Amino acid sequence: MVRRYELAGGKIVESQNEQSPILVYVNPSDAEKRYLTEELKLDEHTLNSSLDPDELSRLEFEPEHVALIFKRPKNYAACDNFLFRVTSLGLFLFKERLVILQTEDIPLFEGKPFIRGLSLPRVMLSLIYRSIFHFIEHLKVINMLSDSLEQKINASMENKYLLNMFILEKSLVYYLNAINSNGMVIDKIKNNTVKIGIDGDTQEFLDDIFIENNQCYKQAEIYSNILSGLMDARAGI
Repeated sequence: MVRRYELAGGKIVESQNEQSPILVYVNPSDAEKRYLTEELKLDEHTLNSSLDPDELSRLEFEPEHVALIFKRPKNYAACDNFLFRVTSLGLFLFKERLVILQTEDIPLFEGKPFIRGLSLPRVMLSLIYRSIFHFIEHLKVINMLSDSLEQKINASMENKYLLNMFILEKSLVYYLNAINSNGMVIDKIKNNTVKIGIDGDTQEFLDDIFIENNQCYKQAEIYSNILSGLMDARAGI
């Protein structure tokens, strides 16, 4: 499935125009993949990697575009039973087009980053910023869940609460790996701003993204260390 968007009045609006500069593919079909590889010259391996939840973040420079794979939190549902997963987002930046690949049909262009004057490189960076914010939101939820489980463990000897805590601890390990992987890509973007087409104003936004991701990683690390310490103490008891 593909959705098309245009930049109008500094905002991103959905469009039916075949030549729209922003294309969003959700679980692209075989025919759509052929179009992306044959017409837009996306590397087939990179295309498939951008839909692989286990793929690490990376930045590659192709003759006609920049290929970026970035990690973001997977939408959480009650049926996930305390396991917070990560997934991948593929961004392919051309001179006059941005192609986005994702596995979940979720809104992309929401929040403050998307209400200012936008260029295609700025949209790409705004998606990265939104992903970091998404991680921070999930970390707050994980912290609240761990506090609730700790209280239940104190009042009950049931093993299920301990098992739920172990699952949360596992989730934080996934998040730490993903946020660290994103950080290395952000650093690479900072070293290639001219090549990517990032101007002065957008450079300042990139610096903010770099700081936010570092703070996000430190927050995840603190929560992980606290939860690990709690689990070690409970296991000892």
